[in-house]
Amino acid sequence: MRNQFRIAVICWVIAFSAVYAGSENEGKTGLSFLKIGVGARATGMGEAYTAVTNDAFSTYWNPAGLLASSQSNVVFMHNEWMLDVNGEFGAVQFGGKKSGFAFHGYNVNIGDIAVRTSPSSEPLATTSAHYLSLGASYARYLGENLGVGFTVKYLFEKIFVNSAAGYALDLGFRYQGLSPNVVIAGVIQNLGSMNTFQNESTKLPKIARVGAAYHFPQPLGGVELRIAGDLVKPLDENTRFHLGGEGILWNQIALRLGYALGYENRSLSFGVGFRKSFIQLDYSFTPFDNDLGNGQRFSAYLSF
Repeated sequence: MRNQFRIAVICWVIAFSAVYAGSENEGKTGLSFLKIGVGARATGMGEAYTAVTNDAFSTYWNPAGLLASSQSNVVFMHNEWMLDVNGEFGAVQFGGKKSGFAFHGYNVNIGDIAVRTSPSSEPLATTSAHYLSLGASYARYLGENLGVGFTVKYLFEKIFVNSAAGYALDLGFRYQGLSPNVVIAGVIQNLGSMNTFQNESTKLPKIARVGAAYHFPQPLGGVELRIAGDLVKPLDENTRFHLGGEGILWNQIALRLGYALGYENRSLSFGVGFRKSFIQLDYSFTPFDNDLGNGQRFSAYLSF
């Protein structure tokens, strides 16, 4: 089992190196909506979520996370992000003991984009941009503690009258062999390409994530605690660090706090959740600097 884990880590490091080696193309990728995290639980924890994800939101964060739940479930998120960026995400997972699969849809709209051909006080018109991701995910165990997964995505973008489509692949792993309370996980996201948009193809925002999570074995003062950390390297940007924590009171109310390092306009995030039996509702708040506004996410989870 440990040999399988070493092989998985080596493969992931090779893939990570391939992504990192392209950093001279910094700032030259598109489809930035693929960098906007989904799920109020995840964003409330500062997006330190690669090793925490355990439901249909795993189709975004790490497909191997589908193995953390044996229950079928459906999730939905509405995102009111900074400025006029809004998005919706929905996914459904069908769980099993040794494998799991899921489907997702992710839509982001940007409204009131000014159209100008030269500097002017008033735009000639306003337009909008639309982005879409549709995908299928599959995960399975390779042994008792090591699981792997992948997500295949169809991508679409439309800005003004121009549009393009393409495909992408995410590859992830999840390992829980060190301790029942420790999870180590990693994922490479958005390996693929797009068709020509106007005169050239849009480069996808390839992202490498590796993270760990610790679930305290005993409640502290009646509070169930979980902490997590992620190292994130987008191809076109600097390395980031995400830290997050979650405390659950009375097995019903969740309080979350997160901190992200390496971003110019944001750092702290907060979240709260309520769960009862098969349903869970979550909310997160992320303030942005430089008058960019705030990010708010509302999400729901339902098991069946």
